Amino acid sequence: MNAEFDEKEVAREMGEARARIRMSGVPALLARIDAGSFGTTPLNLEMLDALVQALATALAVMKMPRVEKAGPVFFAYVFASEAVDRLLSIGGPEKPEGPEGSLRADQYRDIPNLKSPEGLFSTILKDCSGFLKFYGEHPDSRKRLSRDVEALTCLRSYCHLLAQTLKKLGAEKIDVRITTPRQRYDGWAVSPTEIGESNNLMPIGLDDIVGNEEYVKAAKRLARDVAGFDMAADKNPKEVRNQILFVLGSPGCGKTVTSHAVMRYFLDLCEKHQLPAKTRIIRRTDWASSYQNQSANRLLEIFRDEVFNADAVVGVYWADIDTAFSARGGTELRQEEKSNLGTLFGILDGTVGPKNGKWFLICDANTMHMDEAMISRLAQTPLQAKGPTTPDHFVTLLRDIKLRGKEQWLPISDDEWKKIGKLCVTEGLSGRSVDAIAGRVMTAMEDFEEPDEYFSLPFPEKQKLIAELSVKVDEKMIQEFLKDHLKFEKTAQEKSEEERFTRRVDEIRLHLSAQRAALKPEDETSG
Repeated sequence: MNAEFDEKEVAREMGEARARIRMSGVPALLARIDAGSFGTTPLNLEMLDALVQALATALAVMKMPRVEKAGPVFFAYVFASEAVDRLLSIGGPEKPEGPEGSLRADQYRDIPNLKSPEGLFSTILKDCSGFLKFYGEHPDSRKRLSRDVEALTCLRSYCHLLAQTLKKLGAEKIDVRITTPRQRYDGWAVSPTEIGESNNLMPIGLDDIVGNEEYVKAAKRLARDVAGFDMAADKNPKEVRNQILFVLGSPGCGKTVTSHAVMRYFLDLCEKHQLPAKTRIIRRTDWASSYQNQSANRLLEIFRDEVFNADAVVGVYWADIDTAFSARGGTELRQEEKSNLGTLFGILDGTVGPKNGKWFLICDANTMHMDEAMISRLAQTPLQAKGPTTPDHFVTLLRDIKLRGKEQWLPISDDEWKKIGKLCVTEGLSGRSVDAIAGRVMTAMEDFEEPDEYFSLPFPEKQKLIAELSVKVDEKMIQEFLKDHLKFEKTAQEKSEEERFTRRVDEIRLHLSAQRAALKPEDETSG
């Protein structure tokens, strides 16, 4: 049976997923293994976010119509598979370390009978916590976890082993086909969602974008120009001189969400006017991993076959190309490898690809990693993405978008909101910082102990009870959250961004070197 996945359902399940991960004890265990400088580390937070996203996806799958027959084992399998995928995307080795095989199936013999999300995921998360605690307190100091990167390896291994165990525990064959934002499930067979399928896009529209007015205006115009392509005449009535939009901006300024919103706008516009259209999202992990098992020529084939020669108009988003530029500058790369990467940049400077107005590319880079020499290679002057820059921007983003629907628990006057917005501007906060602060506000609202009857209530009644018990958050509390963020999180967030960038550049260089070694003639390697 094919079932249609609703991405918005994942967003609706995020609150419950966060609560379950918090109650599992995993956050405290990660902090105990590596407390960093301020009680936890950026990598610990990334791991927790990966688990929350995976759990929210599994909870959303459970509520899909016509999927209930798949059963609890399959829903747990979705969580484990999504968690492995997301934990791998954080960085590090591409295959989960640890023993091959699975966990003891008899430990999970009750899972087929756990019909409710509460029973099912409480059991799974309790076991996950126990696995992490065992290695965090291992009697052999050589196996004991002491750093966050070791905890990441441990979590990956657990989720990998759990997925294998559940696969053995489940029915040999189940007739269910689901595509989540990251993976496709055909029964127990899992494969990555193809780059560029529309369900890779965030559930966000242009109305959700705050700031970046110049970026939105230019990208929207380019999308509309390409959407005007005439398939019957096989030409665009407008002369689209430049099909590539290049954007520079600091981390957290909204480059990614703006591009996703433009892509959704493009698809919606084409659907409204019955024009075949698709999008291609070139993710950072796709860019790095393409060099391990595939050559740069393969990526060029993707552009040629699925973008340039597609039977549809196509929008492409290529994020963080500064990693590619920086990898190309590595002194350890030989000239032919630099040329290999250089070929790809032909797409960016307009020398590769037809200028027919049938496709467009939005690519972005971090201003921290782009110098004049790199920028000079581009075919046009980059746009600047600045994100929210005025007090009104920050108020709109925090109150009207991130905390939408929570007005009754925010007894804050317009003047008080303006003070909050001014502080955000003064302290140079980004949209990503506002997202983190909104998360603190949501957590504070839901900071109450559920009565015992809560756990047996149907979903609508749970929502009603949560609304009744939610705590009000005033201006003073939000100011405190802002100060805490500035004191503890902003620097860590920036450091995490820089470390992630360096890690991705190193991955590309490593994969290129590995590819070179693999292609050496046997007599060359032996000599």
